[in-house]
Amino acid sequence: MTFKLKKYDSKRYDDEIYNCLHFAVDAYHDISGHDMGLYVSELMTGRDKRRVIVRKLKEFKPIINPINTCLAVMHGAELHIGIYHDGKIIHFNEQGVQAQPPYIAEINHGRIKYYAISH
Repeated sequence: MTFKLKKYDSKRYDDEIYNCLHFAVDAYHDISGHDMGLYVSELMTGRDKRRVIVRKLKEFKPIINPINTCLAVMHGAELHIGIYHDGKIIHFNEQGVQAQPPYIAEINHGRIKYYAISH
């Protein structure tokens, strides 16, 4: 299945309504058919209202090397989330959707940790 980025051209970044995590949940679902939103729903809000439910984090297994398709968490000045797919980090910010090789995403957004998602 080919992932179509154009589908997201009309999306506009808004920290509370549609941010990088909302995009990652949507893109992951489009690619894999699985809803990772079940595990991160409490985080899909504005920065001030986010809550972490620790028992749900067990669904995310840290991995050293990325696999198709997995979560990519970038640790820079701010936490930023995308997905790794077909050799690129696909993520969303104020400029829109971006698909970058990991080394470019790392320059722009900091160290990257990858997580496989249980289904």
